[in-house]
Amino acid sequence: MYLGIDRQSGLVYEGLEGPVLPVVPRPTVTQGKLIKREEDWNDLPTGIAHSPMSWVFREDTFDPVTRARRGRLFEPEPAQPVQYRVLPDPYEDPRGRSVGAQGRTTKNLYAYKACVSLLREPHRGMGLKLALGVRDAASAWRIIQTEVVANGCVMVTLKSLSAFGILPAVDVAKIPVEFEPAISQTVERALNAAFRETPISVIDQCRNTMTVLLSRWLVASGHDPSILGADLGKIGEIVGRPPYEKGMVSNLAKVVARLHSRGKTNEAHTKGLRDPVDEDAELALHVLGFTLRDIGWANGT
Repeated sequence: MYLGIDRQSGLVYEGLEGPVLPVVPRPTVTQGKLIKREEDWNDLPTGIAHSPMSWVFREDTFDPVTRARRGRLFEPEPAQPVQYRVLPDPYEDPRGRSVGAQGRTTKNLYAYKACVSLLREPHRGMGLKLALGVRDAASAWRIIQTEVVANGCVMVTLKSLSAFGILPAVDVAKIPVEFEPAISQTVERALNAAFRETPISVIDQCRNTMTVLLSRWLVASGHDPSILGADLGKIGEIVGRPPYEKGMVSNLAKVVARLHSRGKTNEAHTKGLRDPVDEDAELALHVLGFTLRDIGWANGT
């Protein structure tokens, strides 16, 4: 199965022997790139005209509740663009005035074929991270299912890795003015790191953000300001004791602190601990979101 994008109009074409049939209505087509290491985020496409050799994702369905997308993945043909004799698109030429011999018209298309390269990845790509968009604005997705449909297309199901669905917005009106810059900066760093940096880096940012949040919350709740220099382990213990009694936050702070220690090679080796993975980083992000809500510094709490 082939997909073609008109170089001039952006109209989309498809077909089994070449992209010659107009797709109506026009689908959502996004450029994509597999993210195998952190540096790959610096090599995202910059738009179809400037980076026509990237993969493209044709979306079929999107569920905002489960944050899942399903669609077909294509890889580029060796030469770009390619000239095809296509059937006229009813949006562009409703009266067929451009039709020539055999009822077709000539178009220069960026051409793509079914992305069989994904099938050569371990587990047919399932579990890998896929960036959709361009360098100026891209989102991160996990490939959770891969299959080949009857017409030869490679169909993938994607799960969103956006931290904006995990971390609530901070309600700055509830935060003492002197603490707002530090809290905003650390939360922003955690958001920027989420699903883009290594799991160890994400966990480290979450640990730092929880340390800043909880120490400032304690001071705002009447604790001595000396706590601002303490580490997360000590802060977590104090949060769980009277008069604060945030028991769940206290226990979760210990979880993030221990996840962080797994990123230290010597300690992990000594204790026989496994290296943190993306799911561990996601757990740290969920803990950060829970903390914001439980101390009342999230919007809507």
